[in-house]
Amino acid sequence: MKIQVKIYDQVLKRMEKDIRNRLKQAVHDCADDLVRTSSETAPHDKGVLDTSYAKEVTVVSGTVTATVDYSIKEGNFNYASAMHEMNYRLGPKSLAKPGGYGMSGKHYPVGNKFLTRPLEGETQTYKQHVERELQKVLKGA
Repeated sequence: MKIQVKIYDQVLKRMEKDIRNRLKQAVHDCADDLVRTSSETAPHDKGVLDTSYAKEVTVVSGTVTATVDYSIKEGNFNYASAMHEMNYRLGPKSLAKPGGYGMSGKHYPVGNKFLTRPLEGETQTYKQHVERELQKVLKGA
């Protein structure tokens, strides 16, 4: 018995490229959501902290990584880190701010851990989003 197997490597290469692109876009979607939600959740006084984020999505050896960072330096003091880590009483502008809603629909009130709380609360939703986007490629959508 003779069996012949044909592998259409151009189709496989196109699918690999489509998967890589869809994965990168899905990670961007999640990072954008995290930036928006954490910014809405950050304490507010002058409005500097809300917009002091940096977002980067990198692809290295097939691994897609997103990094979100907040930083405001005043001399040797990192204001963003202090507002994230310390316990404090919110001022009137922070109390007036509604907080953020993540991709899942969960609400995160304004306060400390403004980046960590949404990340931990949205992790499962972000995983599901990436999986759904990759399924679209596999189904040919």
